Amino acid sequence: MSKVNKKKALLWAMPALMVIAGLGFWLATQVAVKTHQSASNELAVQQSKLIKKKSKVGTVLDSKQPNVSAASNLLDRLFTLDWTIASQKEFDAKAKQMTPYVTQDVVKNSLDFKADPDKMITQTGVVMTYDHMDFLPTSASAKAVKGKVIVFVKSHLKDSADATTRFVYNVTYNPKTNLVTQLDRIGTYQLQSDSSVL
Repeated sequence: MSKVNKKKALLWAMPALMVIAGLGFWLATQVAVKTHQSASNELAVQQSKLIKKKSKVGTVLDSKQPNVSAASNLLDRLFTLDWTIASQKEFDAKAKQMTPYVTQDVVKNSLDFKADPDKMITQTGVVMTYDHMDFLPTSASAKAVKGKVIVFVKSHLKDSADATTRFVYNVTYNPKTNLVTQLDRIGTYQLQSDSSVL
């Protein structure tokens, strides 16, 4: 084959090779998209099952242990007010907002109702957001629901990434008055291994 014929053959073969390579790339992309869609659909199904299961657990809790359920709901509202803080002004105002949910004894004795004379929020610039809580009841009766609560709070400084702090409380709730009668912060909880269990 002459040089001219080789060049012509090569010129004709290049577009064909490009089309074949393009088809191969397109097929590989379609396989990846279908795999991703399949995984997304499976995840959505699993999330749906988990939500239904959690809803059933909540319904069972409401019917079997209404006092525990009421305590959990009230504590969730209380900790939302307690740990969602974007400014010093919000920190200073939170005690007043939390007071309707607790007894006067809690207002006097709980760390969460203490003033901040050092203006730590202003000094540090930290922003905190209540994420969720895990309520672990230890006893429940018509007079009192007692337990421990782990409160998950996300916080960050200016443009830094979020960090999660877990505050641990001993709590008591009075179903008759619908008030928290004990709110003792006993420290923070640190996980050294897999946190997916919480």
